[in-house]
Amino acid sequence: MDAATIKQTTDILTLASLDTQLKKVASTEGGEWAGSCPFCGGEDRFRVQPYHPDGGKWYCRGCGDNHWHDAIDYVMKRDNVEFREALKVLGGEDKPPAKNDTQVPAIDRKKWNDTAHEFAHQCAEQLWNDESEKARVYLHGRGLSDDTLLAWRIGFNPIEGYGNPGEWGIPDGDKIFIPRGIVIPCYSESALHYIKIRKSAGNPKYHILHGGKPFLYGAQTYRRGSMAFLFESELDALLAMETGLNVGMASMPAGQKLHVEYQPYFDSIEELIIAYDDDQPGRDAADKLVKLSKHFYKAQPLPTGKDLTEYYKSMGDIGDILDWLLAQLDLIGANNGA
Repeated sequence: MDAATIKQTTDILTLASLDTQLKKVASTEGGEWAGSCPFCGGEDRFRVQPYHPDGGKWYCRGCGDNHWHDAIDYVMKRDNVEFREALKVLGGEDKPPAKNDTQVPAIDRKKWNDTAHEFAHQCAEQLWNDESEKARVYLHGRGLSDDTLLAWRIGFNPIEGYGNPGEWGIPDGDKIFIPRGIVIPCYSESALHYIKIRKSAGNPKYHILHGGKPFLYGAQTYRRGSMAFLFESELDALLAMETGLNVGMASMPAGQKLHVEYQPYFDSIEELIIAYDDDQPGRDAADKLVKLSKHFYKAQPLPTGKDLTEYYKSMGDIGDILDWLLAQLDLIGANNGA
Protein backbone atom coordinates (compact mmCIF):
# COMPACT_ATOMS: atom_id res chain seq x y z
CA MET A 1 0.00 0.00 0.00
CA ASP A 2 1.10 3.55 -0.65
CA ALA A 3 0.80 6.40 1.83
CA ALA A 4 -2.52 7.67 0.47
CA THR A 5 -4.11 4.23 0.82
CA ILE A 6 -2.81 3.83 4.35
CA LYS A 7 -4.28 7.17 5.38
CA GLN A 8 -7.70 6.11 4.09
CA THR A 9 -7.73 2.55 5.42
CA THR A 10 -5.90 2.68 8.76
CA ASP A 11 -8.25 2.50 11.74
CA ILE A 12 -6.83 5.43 13.71
CA LEU A 13 -9.31 4.80 16.55
CA THR A 14 -7.99 1.28 17.10
CA LEU A 15 -4.40 2.47 16.67
CA ALA A 16 -4.71 5.25 19.25
CA SER A 17 -6.74 3.08 21.64
CA LEU A 18 -3.68 0.89 22.11
CA ASP A 19 -2.04 3.83 23.89
CA THR A 20 -4.91 5.68 25.60
CA GLN A 21 -8.56 5.28 26.61
CA LEU A 22 -11.00 7.04 24.31
CA LYS A 23 -14.73 7.69 24.51
CA LYS A 24 -17.16 9.14 21.96
CA VAL A 25 -17.96 12.78 22.70
CA ALA A 26 -19.51 14.13 19.48
CA SER A 27 -20.95 13.24 16.08
CA THR A 28 -18.73 15.70 14.23
CA GLU A 29 -17.44 14.41 10.88
CA GLY A 30 -18.83 10.94 11.49
CA GLY A 31 -17.96 10.83 15.18
CA GLU A 32 -15.31 12.23 17.49
CA TRP A 33 -13.58 10.42 20.37
CA ALA A 34 -11.65 12.04 23.23
CA GLY A 35 -9.23 11.07 25.98
CA SER A 36 -5.88 11.85 27.56
CA CYS A 37 -3.06 12.44 25.10
CA PRO A 38 -0.72 9.44 24.70
CA PHE A 39 2.16 11.85 24.02
CA CYS A 40 1.92 14.76 26.47
CA GLY A 41 -0.48 13.16 28.95
CA GLY A 42 -2.91 16.08 29.04
CA GLU A 43 -6.42 15.14 30.12
CA ASP A 44 -9.29 15.36 27.62
CA ARG A 45 -7.23 17.24 25.04
CA PHE A 46 -6.71 14.41 22.55
CA ARG A 47 -9.29 14.01 19.74
CA VAL A 48 -9.79 11.33 17.11
CA GLN A 49 -12.11 11.47 14.09
CA PRO A 50 -11.79 7.95 12.64
CA TYR A 51 -14.51 8.31 9.99
CA HIS A 52 -13.61 11.68 8.54
CA PRO A 53 -14.24 11.79 4.75
CA ASP A 54 -10.56 12.57 4.14
CA GLY A 55 -9.38 9.67 6.31
CA GLY A 56 -8.98 9.11 10.04
CA LYS A 57 -7.44 12.05 11.89
CA TRP A 58 -6.18 12.92 15.36
CA TYR A 59 -5.34 16.12 17.15
CA CYS A 60 -4.05 17.22 20.57
CA ARG A 61 -4.71 20.72 21.86
CA GLY A 62 -1.48 20.51 23.82
CA CYS A 63 1.14 19.01 21.52
CA GLY A 64 -0.64 18.76 18.16
CA ASP A 65 1.03 21.81 16.61
CA ASN A 66 -2.35 23.44 15.96
CA HIS A 67 -3.53 21.13 13.19
CA TRP A 68 -4.96 17.65 12.59
CA HIS A 69 -2.71 14.69 11.80
CA ASP A 70 -3.09 11.32 10.08
CA ALA A 71 -2.13 7.78 11.09
CA ILE A 72 1.36 8.09 9.63
CA ASP A 73 2.01 11.17 11.75
CA TYR A 74 0.74 9.25 14.76
CA VAL A 75 3.24 6.43 14.32
CA MET A 76 6.08 8.85 13.56
CA LYS A 77 5.40 10.68 16.84
CA ARG A 78 4.69 7.57 18.91
CA ASP A 79 7.67 5.53 17.74
CA ASN A 80 10.03 8.44 17.10
CA VAL A 81 10.66 7.34 13.50
CA GLU A 82 10.79 9.02 10.11
CA PHE A 83 8.17 8.76 7.36
CA ARG A 84 9.37 5.57 5.68
CA GLU A 85 9.66 3.66 8.95
CA ALA A 86 6.14 4.71 9.94
CA LEU A 87 4.85 3.60 6.56
CA LYS A 88 6.40 0.15 7.10
CA VAL A 89 4.84 -0.12 10.58
CA LEU A 90 1.41 0.50 9.04
CA GLY A 91 1.93 -2.06 6.29
CA GLY A 92 3.14 0.21 3.53
CA GLU A 93 5.93 -0.39 1.04
CA ASP A 94 9.50 0.65 1.72
CA LYS A 95 9.67 3.10 -1.15
CA PRO A 96 9.35 6.86 -1.58
CA PRO A 97 5.76 8.13 -1.71
CA ALA A 98 4.17 9.07 -5.00
CA LYS A 99 4.22 12.71 -6.01
CA ASN A 100 0.61 13.21 -4.97
CA ASP A 101 1.25 11.79 -1.48
CA THR A 102 1.84 14.12 1.44
CA GLN A 103 5.20 13.35 3.00
CA VAL A 104 6.18 14.89 6.29
CA PRO A 105 9.54 16.59 5.65
CA ALA A 106 12.44 15.44 7.75
CA ILE A 107 13.60 17.78 10.49
CA ASP A 108 17.19 18.98 10.34
CA ARG A 109 18.22 17.72 13.77
CA LYS A 110 21.42 19.78 13.91
CA LYS A 111 19.56 23.02 13.21
CA TRP A 112 16.84 22.14 15.70
CA ASN A 113 19.37 21.30 18.40
CA ASP A 114 21.44 24.42 17.81
CA THR A 115 18.39 26.70 17.95
CA ALA A 116 16.84 24.84 20.87
CA HIS A 117 20.09 25.01 22.87
CA GLU A 118 20.38 28.76 22.29
CA PHE A 119 16.72 29.35 23.18
CA ALA A 120 16.97 27.25 26.37
CA HIS A 121 20.20 29.04 27.36
CA GLN A 122 18.66 32.49 26.91
CA CYS A 123 15.57 31.50 28.90
CA ALA A 124 17.71 30.03 31.70
CA GLU A 125 19.50 33.37 32.00
CA GLN A 126 16.22 35.28 31.77
CA LEU A 127 14.82 33.49 34.83
CA TRP A 128 17.25 35.39 37.08
CA ASN A 129 16.41 38.86 35.77
CA ASP A 130 14.31 41.25 37.85
CA GLU A 131 11.32 41.05 35.49
CA SER A 132 11.13 37.28 36.02
CA GLU A 133 10.58 37.53 39.78
CA LYS A 134 7.00 36.21 39.56
CA ALA A 135 8.22 33.13 37.72
CA ARG A 136 10.81 32.45 40.44
CA VAL A 137 8.21 32.96 43.16
CA TYR A 138 5.94 30.46 41.39
CA LEU A 139 8.73 27.86 41.19
CA HIS A 140 9.78 28.44 44.80
CA GLY A 141 6.14 27.93 45.76
CA ARG A 142 6.38 24.48 44.21
CA GLY A 143 9.25 23.68 46.55
CA LEU A 144 12.06 24.15 44.03
CA SER A 145 15.29 25.74 45.23
CA ASP A 146 17.57 28.02 43.22
CA ASP A 147 20.21 25.30 43.13
CA THR A 148 17.77 22.86 41.52
CA LEU A 149 16.55 25.44 39.01
CA LEU A 150 20.13 26.19 38.01
CA ALA A 151 21.20 22.54 37.85
CA TRP A 152 18.29 21.57 35.59
CA ARG A 153 18.48 24.77 33.54
CA ILE A 154 14.89 25.82 34.14
CA GLY A 155 14.13 29.10 32.39
CA PHE A 156 11.51 31.70 31.59
CA ASN A 157 10.31 33.01 28.25
CA PRO A 158 8.83 36.49 28.84
CA ILE A 159 7.23 37.12 25.44
CA GLU A 160 4.84 34.95 23.42
CA GLY A 161 5.81 34.70 19.79
CA TYR A 162 6.68 32.53 16.83
CA GLY A 163 9.94 31.06 15.66
CA ASN A 164 11.10 30.80 12.06
CA PRO A 165 10.68 27.13 11.03
CA GLY A 166 13.80 27.30 8.86
CA GLU A 167 15.92 28.35 11.82
CA TRP A 168 14.50 25.40 13.78
CA GLY A 169 15.30 22.98 10.95
CA ILE A 170 11.67 22.42 9.98
CA PRO A 171 11.31 22.86 6.19
CA ASP A 172 8.06 24.11 4.69
CA GLY A 173 6.45 24.26 8.11
CA ASP A 174 4.26 26.75 9.90
CA LYS A 175 5.84 29.22 12.30
CA ILE A 176 6.87 27.63 15.60
CA PHE A 177 4.54 28.77 18.38
CA ILE A 178 6.53 29.76 21.48
CA PRO A 179 4.29 30.75 24.40
CA ARG A 180 5.23 32.87 27.39
CA GLY A 181 5.99 30.82 30.48
CA ILE A 182 8.29 28.55 32.46
CA VAL A 183 10.76 26.76 30.17
CA ILE A 184 11.61 23.13 30.99
CA PRO A 185 14.32 21.67 28.73
CA CYS A 186 14.84 17.91 28.76
CA TYR A 187 18.55 17.11 28.66
CA SER A 188 20.22 13.73 28.91
CA GLU A 189 23.93 13.16 29.37
CA SER A 190 24.64 14.19 25.78
CA ALA A 191 21.58 15.74 24.13
CA LEU A 192 18.65 18.14 24.37
CA HIS A 193 15.55 16.14 23.50
CA TYR A 194 12.61 18.51 23.92
CA ILE A 195 11.55 21.83 25.38
CA LYS A 196 8.30 22.10 27.30
CA ILE A 197 6.78 25.41 28.38
CA ARG A 198 4.31 25.80 31.23
CA LYS A 199 2.24 28.65 29.88
CA SER A 200 1.55 31.74 31.97
CA ALA A 201 -2.12 31.69 30.95
CA GLY A 202 -4.67 29.62 29.06
CA ASN A 203 -5.25 25.95 28.47
CA PRO A 204 -3.71 23.53 27.94
CA LYS A 205 -1.15 24.52 30.56
CA TYR A 206 1.81 22.89 28.84
CA HIS A 207 3.16 23.25 25.32
CA ILE A 208 5.97 21.22 23.73
CA LEU A 209 7.94 23.08 21.08
CA HIS A 210 7.61 21.52 17.65
CA GLY A 211 10.54 19.34 16.59
CA GLY A 212 11.45 17.88 19.97
CA LYS A 213 11.60 14.15 20.61
CA PRO A 214 9.97 12.31 23.51
CA PHE A 215 12.44 11.30 26.22
CA LEU A 216 12.58 10.23 29.85
CA TYR A 217 13.11 13.45 31.82
CA GLY A 218 15.73 12.86 34.52
CA ALA A 219 16.87 9.59 32.95
CA GLN A 220 20.47 10.35 33.95
CA THR A 221 19.49 9.95 37.63
CA TYR A 222 18.68 6.26 37.08
CA ARG A 223 21.76 4.39 38.31
CA ARG A 224 22.58 0.72 38.01
CA GLY A 225 21.31 -1.35 40.91
CA SER A 226 19.38 1.52 42.53
CA MET A 227 15.68 2.04 43.14
CA ALA A 228 13.86 4.77 41.26
CA PHE A 229 10.63 6.74 41.00
CA LEU A 230 8.69 7.72 37.89
CA PHE A 231 6.37 10.77 37.96
CA GLU A 232 4.13 12.37 35.35
CA SER A 233 5.47 15.89 35.70
CA GLU A 234 9.02 17.15 35.29
CA LEU A 235 8.47 19.61 38.13
CA ASP A 236 7.25 16.79 40.42
CA ALA A 237 10.45 14.87 39.66
CA LEU A 238 12.51 17.94 40.56
CA LEU A 239 10.53 18.38 43.77
CA ALA A 240 11.31 14.79 44.72
CA MET A 241 15.01 15.50 44.09
CA GLU A 242 14.84 18.35 46.62
CA THR A 243 14.58 15.75 49.39
CA GLY A 244 18.16 14.62 48.74
CA LEU A 245 17.02 11.00 48.61
CA ASN A 246 19.69 9.06 46.73
CA VAL A 247 17.45 7.26 44.23
CA GLY A 248 16.49 7.96 40.64
CA MET A 249 13.79 10.56 39.96
CA ALA A 250 12.40 10.86 36.43
CA SER A 251 9.15 11.72 34.66
CA MET A 252 7.16 10.58 31.66
CA PRO A 253 3.61 11.69 30.72
CA ALA A 254 0.84 9.24 31.55
CA GLY A 255 -0.18 7.31 28.46
CA GLN A 256 3.12 7.84 26.63
CA LYS A 257 4.47 4.63 25.19
CA LEU A 258 7.88 3.44 26.38
CA HIS A 259 10.39 4.23 23.65
CA VAL A 260 13.29 1.95 22.90
CA GLU A 261 15.73 4.68 24.00
CA TYR A 262 14.38 4.41 27.56
CA GLN A 263 15.08 0.69 27.91
CA PRO A 264 18.73 0.91 29.04
CA TYR A 265 17.71 3.23 31.87
CA PHE A 266 14.91 0.95 33.08
CA ASP A 267 17.15 -2.09 32.71
CA SER A 268 19.81 -0.53 34.92
CA ILE A 269 17.64 0.07 37.99
CA GLU A 270 16.61 -2.55 40.53
CA GLU A 271 13.02 -1.48 41.26
CA LEU A 272 10.75 1.21 39.80
CA ILE A 273 7.97 2.92 41.76
CA ILE A 274 5.40 4.55 39.48
CA ALA A 275 4.03 7.64 41.25
CA TYR A 276 1.63 8.97 38.65
CA ASP A 277 -1.12 11.48 39.41
CA ASP A 278 -4.01 10.21 41.49
CA ASP A 279 -6.62 10.75 38.77
CA GLN A 280 -8.16 8.35 36.29
CA PRO A 281 -5.60 8.80 33.46
CA GLY A 282 -2.73 8.53 35.95
CA ARG A 283 -4.11 5.42 37.63
CA ASP A 284 -4.84 3.77 34.28
CA ALA A 285 -1.34 4.53 32.96
CA ALA A 286 0.29 3.22 36.14
CA ASP A 287 -1.76 0.02 35.94
CA LYS A 288 -0.50 -0.57 32.40
CA LEU A 289 3.13 0.07 33.29
CA VAL A 290 3.24 -2.26 36.29
CA LYS A 291 2.21 -5.10 33.99
CA LEU A 292 5.40 -4.70 31.96
CA SER A 293 7.78 -5.92 34.66
CA LYS A 294 7.72 -7.69 37.99
CA HIS A 295 10.13 -4.97 39.16
CA PHE A 296 7.59 -2.17 38.54
CA TYR A 297 5.36 -1.11 41.44
CA LYS A 298 2.47 1.31 41.80
CA ALA A 299 2.90 3.92 44.53
CA GLN A 300 0.34 4.38 47.28
CA PRO A 301 -1.94 7.44 46.91
CA LEU A 302 -0.68 10.62 48.54
CA PRO A 303 -2.37 11.69 51.81
CA THR A 304 -3.69 14.82 50.09
CA GLY A 305 -3.62 16.14 46.54
CA LYS A 306 -3.39 14.30 43.24
CA ASP A 307 0.36 14.80 42.75
CA LEU A 308 3.54 15.53 44.67
CA THR A 309 3.33 19.30 44.19
CA GLU A 310 -0.26 19.52 45.48
CA TYR A 311 0.80 17.49 48.52
CA TYR A 312 3.76 19.80 49.13
CA LYS A 313 1.56 22.90 48.85
CA SER A 314 -0.89 21.47 51.38
CA MET A 315 1.88 20.58 53.86
CA GLY A 316 4.55 23.19 53.10
CA ASP A 317 7.42 21.00 54.26
CA ILE A 318 9.87 19.07 52.10
CA GLY A 319 10.21 16.66 55.02
CA ASP A 320 6.68 15.40 54.36
CA ILE A 321 7.67 14.63 50.77
CA LEU A 322 10.70 12.72 52.00
CA ASP A 323 8.60 10.73 54.48
CA TRP A 324 6.18 9.69 51.75
CA LEU A 325 8.96 8.66 49.37
CA LEU A 326 10.64 6.62 52.11
CA ALA A 327 7.32 4.94 52.91
CA GLN A 328 7.07 3.77 49.29
CA LEU A 329 10.61 2.35 49.42
CA ASP A 330 9.86 0.62 52.72
CA LEU A 331 6.71 -0.92 51.28
CA ILE A 332 8.59 -2.34 48.32
CA GLY A 333 11.30 -3.66 50.61
CA ALA A 334 8.68 -5.33 52.84
CA ASN A 335 6.99 -6.94 49.83
CA ASN A 336 10.28 -8.28 48.52
CA GLY A 337 11.14 -9.67 51.94
CA ALA A 338 7.81 -11.44 52.33
